[in-house]
Amino acid sequence: MDINNFIIEYWKQIASQNEMELRNYFHEDACIRWHNTNEKFNVSEFLRANCDYPGNWSGEVERIEQTGNTVITVTRVWTKGMSFHVTSFFEITEGKIKTLDEYWGDDGTAPQWRKDMNIGRPIR
Repeated sequence: MDINNFIIEYWKQIASQNEMELRNYFHEDACIRWHNTNEKFNVSEFLRANCDYPGNWSGEVERIEQTGNTVITVTRVWTKGMSFHVTSFFEITEGKIKTLDEYWGDDGTAPQWRKDMNIGRPIR
């Protein structure tokens, strides 16, 4: 299995909200957790949360790391007026996602108190 291709194609399906194709990436009894909002989903709930969310989305995988059957990704996801970065921990067994733990963060500018301290600088 080419894990980089698997991950990149997975995120393309997430961005396009392709429920039928996304279902193929998961074990039937997979568990998905969004830690920022303290939510745990089964596959059907996860697909509903992703595919029923309004808007036209884009995504770009910025980093992929693998250790054993765990794959860690950093991905930027955006739509008009909103941008996020998500760090994801995939447990992949038998070529499918068994567990997925995600940590989402809103993209934005540095807080005013750090700007006032004149510390840090833009990454890009």
